[in-house]
Amino acid sequence: MITLLADRPAAAHAAQIEQFGRLAGLWTTQITYFPPDGSPSSHVTGAWEFGYALDGRAVIDVWQVPGRDTLAGAPRSADQECGLCVRIWDAGLQLWRFTFHGTANRRLIHMYAREVDDEIVMEQAEGGDLVRWIFSDIRPESFHWRSQRSADGGASWRLEQRVRADRAAAPAAAGDPHQTGETFIQ
Repeated sequence: MITLLADRPAAAHAAQIEQFGRLAGLWTTQITYFPPDGSPSSHVTGAWEFGYALDGRAVIDVWQVPGRDTLAGAPRSADQECGLCVRIWDAGLQLWRFTFHGTANRRLIHMYAREVDDEIVMEQAEGGDLVRWIFSDIRPESFHWRSQRSADGGASWRLEQRVRADRAAAPAAAGDPHQTGETFIQ
């Protein structure tokens, strides 16, 4: 969709858009879930693809568990997540507005995000809990992400999920998917 994707951040807020824009591309993910009851953690792999959108004023991504490579051409089952995230920089508030649409679990999540030191911290209140999603250790070829929950107003935090993402090798013939839109959101 030519009208949806963009190949660079909008000039007006390029520095802010690059907070998430530097993640543009396809990533393979190793995901660890930590059950709240203390039972053993579980591990899965997935894919995460980021790109500029809306004339470079937004960063969107698609979160897939498992990744397309794992499915080997089979259709995704109803319990396998393929979710869409939309991040829009709000210049007036000087923060990001974020929405996640999860198809498998029918989740709709709204958060606000801001850069704190060398991390990007996304926050929301959910019921009586506070939830944080944090991007950290962001490098050109890898980054980390974690989900934390606090039931005591932020005095203590429990780790719910941890992700290590590694930049996937670009397809040899396809070129840059953010220039052509060939592989984004399938």
